Amino acid sequence: MRRALTILASTVATIVLVVSFLLIPVSLRIGELGHVAIESVLVIASLWWIVRVMRQDRRERRAAEALLPPERRPPRRARRQPITFQVRETLVAMGIWFVLVFAFDGLVLGIGTAANVGISFFAAFMLATLTVTGRHMMFRLTREEDEAR
Repeated sequence: MRRALTILASTVATIVLVVSFLLIPVSLRIGELGHVAIESVLVIASLWWIVRVMRQDRRERRAAEALLPPERRPPRRARRQPITFQVRETLVAMGIWFVLVFAFDGLVLGIGTAANVGISFFAAFMLATLTVTGRHMMFRLTREEDEAR
């Protein structure tokens, strides 16, 4: 029963955290500084609760694992190597996306040049990031599957 209440309280704290965090810019925009202060306190309190519960759960889990014989302990995950990006590959992908977005925005949507440069740069950055990340993750996953065989 205690664990169920802890999980429920953590779920509520997470919802309060997200809603309060999203309302801070709205309160700033409409000039309600009192609301900003209350929402900031709610964000900090919710975050404190979530961190406390997670640390306590981790301590309890590790203490329970320490009581088990070594052969029955769950295996520790090996840390993965970070995904690295090649600068040249990323710049080429970004350039290709920039040209495609710039052409589409200019020809199809009729956006002016100054606005189009900013929009195209941002879109190219986001699309290149997704392209390169997706490609690296795809090859990383297939490499790990090959190593498992």
